[in-house]
Amino acid sequence: MNVGDLVRYSESEPRGRPLNPRDELGIITETGVRSTTGKPECHVVWFTCANEGWWNRESLEVLSENR
Repeated sequence: MNVGDLVRYSESEPRGRPLNPRDELGIITETGVRSTTGKPECHVVWFTCANEGWWNRESLEVLSENR
């Protein structure tokens, strides 16, 4: 996962499934290991809701890579 990748939140959903209009979609703006968890996380700005913040990479699915 890299800055600029389009992601969806998919913690409890199967990966690779078709897009759903209710999917939460966002762009990764920063990556790193957070000192609070010690796990790799991504800062995401979400398009489909008024939210942004740090999410565990295991909870995200890359839909389109920034190249």
